Amino acid sequence: MAGSAPKRDPAARRSDDVVRVILDRIRDGDLAPGDKLPNERDLADELDVSRPVVREAISHLAGRGVVQARGGSGSTVTAMNPERAGEALWLYLRSNRGEYAAIHEVREVIETYAAGVAATHSSAEDVERMAALVDRMGEPGIDVAEAARVDLEFHREVARQTHNDIFTLILSSLHRGLIEVREHNLMSPDAFREAVRSHGAILEAIREGSPTAARAAMAAHLKAVLVFWESRGDDADA
Repeated sequence: MAGSAPKRDPAARRSDDVVRVILDRIRDGDLAPGDKLPNERDLADELDVSRPVVREAISHLAGRGVVQARGGSGSTVTAMNPERAGEALWLYLRSNRGEYAAIHEVREVIETYAAGVAATHSSAEDVERMAALVDRMGEPGIDVAEAARVDLEFHREVARQTHNDIFTLILSSLHRGLIEVREHNLMSPDAFREAVRSHGAILEAIREGSPTAARAAMAAHLKAVLVFWESRGDDADA
């Protein structure tokens, strides 16, 4: 009938149901990393589906990195490490080509707060690593590509100094997608000078152990990044 919604394959729906059951068991702790899944026949009997439906569900989970299929020896639950989760977020941002203004809103909330956490958790060695990055970025003659790399590493270092893997995972994933923004801004002498100055301000606030000053310095820096990025249209018209 014209205009009617397409009907979904019942087998695909049953496969999705199997996926949800397995994910629920992992989430609830009934299946832990390294545990073997029940074999296809047992799962099929338990969930009242066919073995091909179970096979499709396991293939889907393997494609998502949730389980690892081992041929005749069955499938095991995979440990989801931060790198894999971060890669998934980065791929999402890259494939959806999110506008920087939307990413900026997230950075304002998470990265500003993270700077305050870093100020209370950083060690002397942490601060030394950050200071070396600020010095490197301020070296005369540094090219745009190297400056963008150092800029990225500076922000990763702030996230690491929270000593919270969740901050590191989220912020590293966001930053990997911002090379274009960084390289565009750092080609502007004014933006470059502002980046060096504001990185120094963030460093000093963290060195002093002041969460309030660190959050304020990071917020000011992120605002400047947004302003310089949004001014690119004016540059193009000039």
